[in-house]
Parts: sequence; C-alpha cells; structure tokens
Amino acid sequence: MSELENVKEAIQTAIQMEKDGYSFYKKAAAQTKSDLGKSVFNSIADDELIHLDIFQKMFNDIIGQDEWEKIVNSSKKYSKIDVFPKDLKEVEGADPDTNEMDALRIAMDSEKEAIDYYLNIKEKLSDEKVIKIIDEIIEQEKNHYQILEGEFNHLNTTGYWFDLDYLGT
Repeated sequence: MSELENVKEAIQTAIQMEKDGYSFYKKAAAQTKSDLGKSVFNSIADDELIHLDIFQKMFNDIIGQDEWEKIVNSSKKYSKIDVFPKDLKEVEGADPDTNEMDALRIAMDSEKEAIDYYLNIKEKLSDEKVIKIIDEIIEQEKNHYQILEGEFNHLNTTGYWFDLDYLGT
C-alpha cells in the first residue's frame, strides 16, 4: 500500500468514526431522561463535529479540499467499524431508556474501543505524518472517555449529573 493510500485510509477511518460517534451520541441524548445527561451527550456529539473540523485542517495539505469534501460528504461506509452501536437498545443487558448508567457505560466502552482501534492502526504505520494524525485522534477519544468516566463516577456516587461548566459550555 502506498503512502498516500495509508493517509487516505487513516482519513477515511477518522471521518467514519466521527460520523458514527456523532450519530451514537445524538441517540444517547434522545434516549436519556435527565436534561443534564442530554446536555452531556449532545456536547460530546458536537465535539465529534468539531473533530471533523480539526481533522480537515490536519488533512487538508495532504489530500486537498476537493478530496476532503468528497470523503466527508459521502454516505459510503469506508470501513466496517463496530465501535459505536447503531441503537443503544440493541446492546445486550442495557436499557438506556431507564438507566442512564447503562448509556454512560455503553459510551465509555465505545470510546475505549475507539482508542484501541486507533492504537492498533498506529502500530501498523510508518509514515510520521499519519502517526501524528492518529495520535491526535487518540487524544481526542481519550478526552471523551475521561468526560464520560467522570460523569459515570459522579452519577454513581451522588445520583446527579455534573453541572456542565466542566465541559466548557
């Protein structure tokens, strides 16, 4: 596989993960009863769109604006990534409609899988530009995991969601 194909594959995977993550967090927000919980999930969904903007800036000189637009606006699934469930209700043993802890657990598991997925990709790469891109993506996913874990621990201890100030909203 050529260097350009490695870069394009990394870009396509990153875009797909962000699109899937956005969809997942919007569904989680819709299925969570707490207004603060909805705000947390909607905020992370919004982050996924911000990540796409960040990725565009990182990838723009590599593939160019036209190719970026083609990839990001395509409905084509570039890779089969089963990190974010399509429907929270299909996750075995979970009921996110009645248990916000389940929704957070599913989200944390998904972010952990995303981190592992990118770490696996990184191990197979030799191009320093692509490795730098994957490192940035991993950091973004770790940030989401930390937010979700904080919410999970706080909710588990107090029964209440955090105030949104810590999310910077």
